Amino acid sequence: MVDAEAYAYDDEVIKKAEAMGKPGLVNIISREDCFIFSIESTGALKASEMFLNAIDILKAKLDAVRLSMETEENDDQFGELGAHMRGVL
Repeated sequence: MVDAEAYAYDDEVIKKAEAMGKPGLVNIISREDCFIFSIESTGALKASEMFLNAIDILKAKLDAVRLSMETEENDDQFGELGAHMRGVL
């Protein structure tokens, strides 16, 4: 497919092939490991810049989750005191 964004699956193409007497001519398989998204900008920022900023924010949030999990694992050795220090209690 040349332009994936130009196509939205609605099974019309399969029905068209069947109407032409060619059932099975088209086989559409969805992929679980990819998706298409678009970024719209007002022009204040380039779409590519917005995307890179979003990736940086996502990385920071994932790092925070990772560090939080490591902290919880390390604090488990201190029991209730570790939970209190994390602000859980």
